[in-house]
Amino acid sequence: MFSAFPCKGFFLRVFFRGPKRPRRASRRGFILVSVLLMGVVLISCAASFAWFTRLQIRSALREKVSLENRSMAQVLTRSIISGIKSDALFSYDSPLLPWFKPFFVPVGDTVWVVQVVPLNDKIPIRSVFLPDGNTLRNELRRVWENLWEKLEKREMNVPLLDFMDKDAKPRMGGAERETHINRYPVDISELLILEGMTPELLYGSREKSGAADYCTLWSDGKINLNVAPIHVLEILPGLDRTLAEKIVEFREREPLKKIADLRDIPGFPPRAVTGLTNLVDFRSQYFMIKIEMLEDLGGGTSFNIIFDKSAGRVVRWEEI
Repeated sequence: MFSAFPCKGFFLRVFFRGPKRPRRASRRGFILVSVLLMGVVLISCAASFAWFTRLQIRSALREKVSLENRSMAQVLTRSIISGIKSDALFSYDSPLLPWFKPFFVPVGDTVWVVQVVPLNDKIPIRSVFLPDGNTLRNELRRVWENLWEKLEKREMNVPLLDFMDKDAKPRMGGAERETHINRYPVDISELLILEGMTPELLYGSREKSGAADYCTLWSDGKINLNVAPIHVLEILPGLDRTLAEKIVEFREREPLKKIADLRDIPGFPPRAVTGLTNLVDFRSQYFMIKIEMLEDLGGGTSFNIIFDKSAGRVVRWEEI
């Protein structure tokens, strides 16, 4: 009976075990895919490492250039401070003097543009009080009032004085608060702490000037008439826009050297000269040095440096 079906056992084995699989080909395919994936991973890692390396090299080069530029700016600054301190030929500081005209300094393959700018050009906010730190200087009283009238914020006049004076007693029309610094500001931006002082009021806008356009931290207490902008001149006691324009027109031809020179300005009233005597000067104690590389190679190629001539030291260093 069983001889009629000689392949019965074979068919049963095939039925229950299924067809044979190409195991070797499967393994080879798996290995090939694994190798390809590993290659992709290695290539990605190599590309990432190369990209990271390029970034590090660029960063190191920028830092190197920045350090070299900073060193160059320091050398130029020391030379300028030394030169201005030792130059006693002039009793006045004016943009018409050779010292304050732009000049070029070639260094290797690069060229630096340098300009020294006299400051003391605005209302000296660090000198509004007498040495007691509370009493408003009489010669600045009218200027201070004119400033806030010009900005259409007369209500800020007295509160700002309370904000900066040393004592904790409120002035008439003012107020003392815990947020008041009760000292001169280190930076003009500190005035934003005062209630009611907005960025627009402090820094102005395209349409209107702000308090920072009229005030400066860099002054010995007097305003240099040779460099004060016209909008500052017009709020000084006894002056208006017309007289301010006369001063600007005169100083563009010839520097003002002493208070008596104001009498040489056509149409300048003698009473205005008297009112300016203790408020203005014709020399500056503070100066700004603008240093800029003509070709921007990245990493600190422009500097604004402020120095105190009398002390012979840098008081502010800004890299752009």
